Amino acid sequence: MHFKATLAQPAPKSFAALRQPWAKTLVATLTALTIADPIAWLTLTTNGQWTRTAQAQAGVNSTLAVIVVAPQKKAGEDAEAVERLLAEGAARLDVVRLFPLSPISQVEGTGTDTEAAVAELVENALRALLLRTPKQAQERIGAAVAKLTYQPMAGDERLFARLYKAQSLALLATGDLVPARDALLKSLVLVPTQTEEEYAAYGGQSKELFNAVKQMVTKGATGDFKIAVRGGKADIWIDGQWRGAGTAQANSLPVGVHRITVRQSGMFGERRFVEVVAGKSTAVEFDLKPAPFGPDLEQGRAVLATNFKQPSVVEDRMRELRNQLGADQMLVVRQASDKKATKLDGYFLSADGTFRKAEGSCEKDANYFEHLGEFLAEIAGAKLGPDPQAAALDLRQSAVVTTGGRKAGDAAASDPNAPLFPDDDDKKKQKAITSQWWFWTAVVAGAGLIGGGLYALTRDTGGVAAGAVGTVEVKLSKASAP
Repeated sequence: MHFKATLAQPAPKSFAALRQPWAKTLVATLTALTIADPIAWLTLTTNGQWTRTAQAQAGVNSTLAVIVVAPQKKAGEDAEAVERLLAEGAARLDVVRLFPLSPISQVEGTGTDTEAAVAELVENALRALLLRTPKQAQERIGAAVAKLTYQPMAGDERLFARLYKAQSLALLATGDLVPARDALLKSLVLVPTQTEEEYAAYGGQSKELFNAVKQMVTKGATGDFKIAVRGGKADIWIDGQWRGAGTAQANSLPVGVHRITVRQSGMFGERRFVEVVAGKSTAVEFDLKPAPFGPDLEQGRAVLATNFKQPSVVEDRMRELRNQLGADQMLVVRQASDKKATKLDGYFLSADGTFRKAEGSCEKDANYFEHLGEFLAEIAGAKLGPDPQAAALDLRQSAVVTTGGRKAGDAAASDPNAPLFPDDDDKKKQKAITSQWWFWTAVVAGAGLIGGGLYALTRDTGGVAAGAVGTVEVKLSKASAP
């Protein structure tokens, strides 16, 4: 007769350690992470990407309200000017977004992302034109125009100038020269500082069109604007340039449509397109409406100004006012200016609730605006970006994409109107890795292997140490008598 016997060898010490409670918890956690998001887990272990992404998202979503209170009534105009300059500087911070004390009606503070969506569509349209794909550009331009139709106050002069430029180049690509000229004329009226370099990447015809339209703007007829705002001293911008408070007179403007923006603290701001007529003065009047938080803001300013030297009172009022406005952070300062510098001292309430003193001095030299921005950046823990008004509207190099060793613009290489961007609703678009069947097969298989290994390592073996096993076959037979 014979039988088989299975012999269990003692488990190595390294495996025995895995049966400890802390080891079981660790392995179970790793298994859960692998099942939930293996790629993100791997990224976390290599470079801490999860943490950095969360921090970046928290920073981008942070808003900062800036309030300047006057030490005395006669310094009120100086305080308003410094508040406006600080607000412009806050708009340049990289991880902090300015909370507008004069939101544009039906655009800011409504939870919509119209301007960001339009800016992305325009950018993608310009990219498509670089790659000689006018059909894709036209689709994106049409989508941008549709969004702006429902919110005509959305978008500043630079966004519209980029949109009109994209329209012009798309029309030029299809041979519609007159509409292309008219669209580019709109762009150059809004931002006349554009240069030929900004059109070089789009081809020789684009440069020729730019130079012709540029001459039309610089040598063409001009007209005047006379702007007034009822009931206050609102700041007035024409094509992004500050022109005054309350009233503004702008002479010798190029004939065409200009973008006017009017803002006043505690009131809804407005943006409007107004046409300049040759040889005439066009009168424009605004009547701003109170914002919902207007009364609270006005009362808060008065309390802050009266109790500025009492930090405990200021802190309580800032916390209350921050909640009333809906901002994440708040800076309240008082300015004292002389011929050489502007001294700022006050208080800062951070997003995490920390309250602290804030003070600085900004020299009144050629970089005065930069100094104010740097003061804000230091207080808010952010970096100061370049002034968008001083940057080129659309300066880039030619884009080259290879397909089978040829340029995308070559007729034999690819369809010039093929999908280019991830948001294309087309069957040919590249699928995300998480939508591939083999990805989830690998995830399930990996989870199964880890789970099986965990079970084998941690299950109760009834007092017998887990480890390598083997099978011994023993054959027994009766020996014959001698």
